[in-house]
Amino acid sequence: MHPLAVEQNFLLRAERLRNWGIGVLVCACLFWVYAAWQMFTPYDSTYNAVDCSAPANSERRDVYFEDSGYAHESALQCASDRDWPEPLAALVISVPLSVVGTALVTVGAVSVRLRRHDDALQRAQG
Repeated sequence: MHPLAVEQNFLLRAERLRNWGIGVLVCACLFWVYAAWQMFTPYDSTYNAVDCSAPANSERRDVYFEDSGYAHESALQCASDRDWPEPLAALVISVPLSVVGTALVTVGAVSVRLRRHDDALQRAQG
């Protein structure tokens, strides 16, 4: 096989690895966006039709202290109706995807850089 073909094949594989890594990182980012959307958007309680504020903006005091009356009851209802497994699962899935994507991007980019460095050294020597 011709050396130029081997070089092109190597660079193509390295670029493919880097592109796969970018794709996996985009998927991980989508999971992060979904989890953030669940945290920062208001929702409706299914049983009492209570309008619940976003979990990031909710008043924690209303859940723990009963002196606020109706606010305490609606805060308890909102806290119990929030579906936490879905955003938590999105975050759990995003961690290994982020690690794999970062590793693929790194391997692809470093392979190309080392190959170009090796070529530059060989040209400098002879």
